[in-house]
Amino acid sequence: MSHYPLSLTQTNTQLNGKKLTYLDIAYQILKDAKNARSLHYKVIAMRAFDLGLIESADLIIAGNISSAINTDIRKSKVEGEESRFISNGKGQYGLTENEPKGIFAEIRDKNNQVKRQLLQALLAMPPFQFEELVGEVLRNLGFENIVVTSKSGDGGIDVTGELVVAGAIKNSVCVQVKRWQNNVQRSSISELRGSLRPHQTGLFITTSAYSKPSIKEANDPYKAPISLINGRELVDIMCNFGMGVISEEVVIYDIDESNGVLDIPQSVDVNEKGLEIFTTYKGQKYYAIYFSENRILFNNEVYKSVSAAGTKVQNGLPVNGWRFWKFIDENDGKIYHIDRLRKEKKKK
Repeated sequence: MSHYPLSLTQTNTQLNGKKLTYLDIAYQILKDAKNARSLHYKVIAMRAFDLGLIESADLIIAGNISSAINTDIRKSKVEGEESRFISNGKGQYGLTENEPKGIFAEIRDKNNQVKRQLLQALLAMPPFQFEELVGEVLRNLGFENIVVTSKSGDGGIDVTGELVVAGAIKNSVCVQVKRWQNNVQRSSISELRGSLRPHQTGLFITTSAYSKPSIKEANDPYKAPISLINGRELVDIMCNFGMGVISEEVVIYDIDESNGVLDIPQSVDVNEKGLEIFTTYKGQKYYAIYFSENRILFNNEVYKSVSAAGTKVQNGLPVNGWRFWKFIDENDGKIYHIDRLRKEKKKK
């Protein structure tokens, strides 16, 4: 019988005397997955179960691991920090520290540098000019009837506007703007809420981040709702709408293998997207990365067939690789022999 923890972030697992959370377990599994940039949360659970870190790899435990990672990513974003984890969509997760190097990493680093410069420019702006800019941000987000009110001393509210939903429903929003470097505290959230009139909602925008008490106060379900946008989120919004930045198109060429014009041997980059496959032989689990029928990565060596990789596992004994290796289908979470991949390819 499985014993399910009371929290999405805690388990009763002990490792070297240390109590492990679901986040600790996920980090350890992803850290050890050297041949894959990301893993499906069900694979993370299965590997953790194999290592004895969790008591079950069923859907409940696997779902708890996924929820814990998603919560950490959202929490880090709200607090203006960088999570250890990255979501690649469709239940796939990786580690920030394992992000690929090379040209794509250079592009990411360049964009992050520009965002930091943009944030510094916001901090250097005169207060009223910054509030005018926030008004323009709100217009891009779909707000109407934007009014910058700070000069009129309207109860500490800097900007007002209406968010129109479906062309008919109008929500009156009052915005407090703080061009700060220090975190916003709970008292500032309470002051904004105290300035709201009936049927109004609040929005707090800052160039810094929010303390944990201020986030808790903003999310209090028994009080008027207050939405929060921190400095990182504000800069991301501006970049998305081309405010203060220009975008440059980067063209990257790659070989087109689909038309048969070229037949060039390809090397395998461990950062290339592949499908994780696995098998059990003499009670031990083995993992490999399937890129194509003639490109399989096992123990940092490339094999030209799944059978060749399987033969390596069995120390030279021949094997039908298509029935030897298995994979987890992301669509239904079930385990299949990789022969299913070949059959699906023939159907197409």
